[in-house]
Amino acid sequence: MEALVGETIYLPCNISTHETGDNVVLVLWYREDKGSPIYSADTRGRDVTSAKRWSDDAMFGDRAYFLFDKKPGELAVQNVRETDSGTYRCRVDFIVAQTRNSVVNLTIIVPPERMVIRDQLGTERTTVAGPYSEGESINLRCDVYGGRPTPTVTWYRDGTELVAETKYMPVGKHLRSEITLGPLTRQDLHTKLLCRATNHARANPVEQSVQIDMNFAPLNIRLIGAHQPLSAGRRYDLLCQSAGSRPAASITWFLDGLRLDKSKETTSADGNQTTSTLSIVLNRTDAGKYLSCKAYNSYVQSDALEDGWQLDIQYVPDAYVKLGSSLDPNAIREGTDVYFDCIVTAHPAVYKVEWKHNNKPLTRNISQGVIVSKHSLVLQGVSRTTAGNFSCVGFNAEGEGSSPMFELNVMYAPTCAPNQPRVYGVAKQENAEIRCVVDANPPDVEFKWTFNNSAESIDVQASHIARFGTSSTVSYTPMTELDYGTLLCSATNKIGKQRHPCVFHIIAAGRPDQVHNCTVANVSMTSLSVRCFEGFNGGLAQSFFLELRDSHTQEVRFNNTSPAPRFAIPNLHPSVVYQLAVYAFNSKGRSEPYVMSAATQRLPEKQMKDSDKVERPRSPLPLTPTLSVAIGLAAAVLIGSCAIVLALKFPCGASSRRHKDTAPSTTVRTSSPGPSDKSVASKEYDGNESDEKNPDVIPDTIDSDDQMEYIKRRQHISTIDTSSPSRLLLTTTAPNQTFIGTSMAAALHANHTTSLGYCTLRNGTPQQASSSITNVSMCHVPATFTTASHATCTLPRHPIGSAGGPPVPSPGTHHWPSYGGTIAGVRNITAISVTSANQALTVGGGAGGGGGGGMGPQQLPPPPPPSAIAMQHLGPTARTRICLGLPEDDVSADTPLMMKRESTV
Repeated sequence: MEALVGETIYLPCNISTHETGDNVVLVLWYREDKGSPIYSADTRGRDVTSAKRWSDDAMFGDRAYFLFDKKPGELAVQNVRETDSGTYRCRVDFIVAQTRNSVVNLTIIVPPERMVIRDQLGTERTTVAGPYSEGESINLRCDVYGGRPTPTVTWYRDGTELVAETKYMPVGKHLRSEITLGPLTRQDLHTKLLCRATNHARANPVEQSVQIDMNFAPLNIRLIGAHQPLSAGRRYDLLCQSAGSRPAASITWFLDGLRLDKSKETTSADGNQTTSTLSIVLNRTDAGKYLSCKAYNSYVQSDALEDGWQLDIQYVPDAYVKLGSSLDPNAIREGTDVYFDCIVTAHPAVYKVEWKHNNKPLTRNISQGVIVSKHSLVLQGVSRTTAGNFSCVGFNAEGEGSSPMFELNVMYAPTCAPNQPRVYGVAKQENAEIRCVVDANPPDVEFKWTFNNSAESIDVQASHIARFGTSSTVSYTPMTELDYGTLLCSATNKIGKQRHPCVFHIIAAGRPDQVHNCTVANVSMTSLSVRCFEGFNGGLAQSFFLELRDSHTQEVRFNNTSPAPRFAIPNLHPSVVYQLAVYAFNSKGRSEPYVMSAATQRLPEKQMKDSDKVERPRSPLPLTPTLSVAIGLAAAVLIGSCAIVLALKFPCGASSRRHKDTAPSTTVRTSSPGPSDKSVASKEYDGNESDEKNPDVIPDTIDSDDQMEYIKRRQHISTIDTSSPSRLLLTTTAPNQTFIGTSMAAALHANHTTSLGYCTLRNGTPQQASSSITNVSMCHVPATFTTASHATCTLPRHPIGSAGGPPVPSPGTHHWPSYGGTIAGVRNITAISVTSANQALTVGGGAGGGGGGGMGPQQLPPPPPPSAIAMQHLGPTARTRICLGLPEDDVSADTPLMMKRESTV
C-alpha cells in the first residue's frame, strides 16, 4: 500500500471466522523491524465496541485506531509520516479458530521539499536568467532537495520537454539536472524554462521557472525624472525608456551595480520602444548611490547603453545624546553640573532641536538651572529629581527624529522614605519589628540604629538589626518604662551619611481615640450610610465597629465591623429614628463611642384612585379666582369702614371728658413733653390689651387726669427705672419737701439689683377710696425745684387715716399706694413709706398680684441733701407729687422716663 505524507491510511486485517460461536479475542500488530507488538485490541471478557486498546507511543501513539466493524477489519492510521514506511503483520487470535497472520507492505510517498535554479555562475535565478547576448550559449542547473522515492526531474522550454542530464550530488544530498542552450537567437528572448520534479502520480509536482533575458543594441536610453531629490521611506515608481532596438531592448535596473529584479517592462506595438518601471523604496543608506537603467542589444557586440543619476535622499534627523566628555556617567552626584550634546545627522539640515526629560518637553529655565543652547543642554546642580531619561528631537523639512533615551543616574546619600509608620505602640515585654526604609543611590547602604529617651542615648546592637537592601528591621522589646522613647535610624552609602535620621516613636500601646466628625448621608426609606474620621490608633492597627439601635425599643438592628470608618446600613424600616454608636478598637480595647441619631425617610403618601374618590356635592356657585379676589376686596373695605367709625367715636368721648376733668385743675406742666390729645385718645385701648403686646420701647407719657381714668379702668402699671445711678439722684430746695438721701437710693438699688432696675407700683386701694386718688404724671424734670408748683412729675400718695374713714394726713408722714397689675410677670411689689426729714425711711417688701416674698422693714439713716426724693404735702384735696430729679446735663428731650425691660421685679 502507498500513501502520501499526511494522509490517513487503512491497513487491512481479516478478523472473520467460520466457526460457530467463535469470536475475536485479541488483535496484535507488528512491524518487521520490531519484535514486540506496536498496537493491540483486546476483547477478552468484553464486547468489541468496548475493546481494550493499546498503541505504542514510539510508533503510532494516538494516531492509530482499529475498526472492528469493517470487512475486513482495518487499522486506521492518521497523518502518516515518512517513518511509518515498512512491512506490518496483523495477528488475530480467536476463541475456537486458529491464530491468523496477515502481512501488509506500506510505502509512504514524500514529495520533494524545494527546488533552486542556478546559472553557470552558481547564481540563484528566481524569475529572470541572463541577460544573454545573441549567439551566446547558456547553462542552467536545477537542484531538487528531498523526496521519497527519488523524484524525476524534467526541463521544459515553453511547454516542450528538453533533454537534460540528471545526477545525484552526494555533497548536498540532492538531485541536479542541467541543460545547455545555444547559441541563443532572438527567438530565445523571454523564453520560459521550466524545471519540474515529481515522484508519484498522486503527489503534486514541484516546479520552478525562469525567463531568458537578452539584450539588443539600442539607439538611446533615458531615465525619466532623474536628478530629483527623493525622500527616504517613500515608494517611488521610476521609468526608463529605450528606443531604436530591434527587437525591443531589455532594460535592467542597477543600484550601485546591483541589479534590481522587481521591475515591469512594457513594449510599444511595433516593438521599437521599451519602457521599464521600477517600484522602489529607498532609505537613508542609499544616499549617494548611483541608480541607473541599462539597455542591451543581443545582435550587436557593443556596450550597453545606460542612464542614471546619483541619488539625493532626504530623511528625518537621526540623533543621539552624548554626555559631556569630562563626565563619568557612573559618578554623577547631587549638586554636579551636567551637560549633554545632541549629535544630529539630517538631510536637509535641522532647523530646530528640542530636549525632553522623561518624554516631557524640557524648556530653558535659568532659575532652575536648565540652560539650552542650540544642540547643547546644561543642567546645573542636578538632584535626584533630575535623574531619568533624556532625549533630543531634531526637526527638518522631512519631519522630526528623536534620539534613543539616555539614562542619567544621579547618586545621592540616603534619605528617609515617605509614608512609613512613625509611631509604634508596644506593650511591655512585647517584641516589635521596627522597619526603616531609606531612599538611596547607590542602594548599597549600611544602617545604624540608636535608642534615645529622656535619660540616655544607646546604640542598638548589630545582633538585633537585619538589613534587606535599602530597608532595615530592628527587633525591639521594651521591658521597663525607660525603654519607651525614640529609635533613630540612619544609613550610609558611598556618597555619604544620611543627614536627617528616620525617627520612630515607641509608645505604650493603648486603646484608640474616639472617632470624630461623623456624618450621615444617602438616607433613604430603608438604608443610610455613615462616614467618620478616625483618631489616633493607640499605636496599633485599629478597626471600627458600628452598632445601630432602635431609639424607641433600644433593640439592636445592625452591627458591623470595618477596617475604615465607613458603613453602609441596609434593611431599615421607614420613618424610624435610630441611635448609632461608632467605636474604634484595637488589640488593647475599644474607644469611647461616638453616638448620634438618624431617621429614615417616611413612606410616600398613597394616592387615591379615581374609582376610590368620593363624589362630593358641588356648590351651586363655583368659586373662581376672580370671585375670590372680589370677596377679599369687599371684606377689606368693610373692615376698614368699621375701623374708621370706631376711631372717630372714641377720640370725641375722651376729649370731652378731659375737658371736664381739667377745668378746675391747677397743675402746671413746665418741662415734660407730654402727648397730644389725639395720642391720649388713642390710648383708650381695648380691655384685653396688655403691656406685653405694646410694641413701644419708650412709652408715651399722658396727662394726669387721663392717667387716673385709665388706672381706674385698667389698673395700668407704672414703672420707675432705678438701674441708672443718675435716676436716683434727686434734689430740691423747697422748704416743705422731704429728702431721701443717697442711702435710700442705695437701698432701693440694692433691693432691685437681683431682679431688674424697675420700681413697680399699682393701685391697691379700696374701690370706694378711688375717687380721692389724684392723677399720675411722669416726665423729665429739672434737677432743682424752687416751688411746689414746679414739681410737675408726681406719683399719687394717700394720707393715712383711720380704718373705714376718710384718709387723714399726719404731719410729715406720707404713704405710697400700691398698684395692682403686673408687667412681664412682675409679682413682687415694694412698698415705700416716707416720713419727714427727721424721721427714718422704711423700705419694705409687699406682695402684689400673685403674691411673692418680700424684705422686712429696714431703717436707713437720714440722708443728707441735696440728693433726695422730695415729697410735698399739699393738703387732703391737693395733688401729691413725687419728683425724681436728674442732673441737668443728664436731662434732655430724649431722656426716657420709663423703659420696658424683659426681666421682672
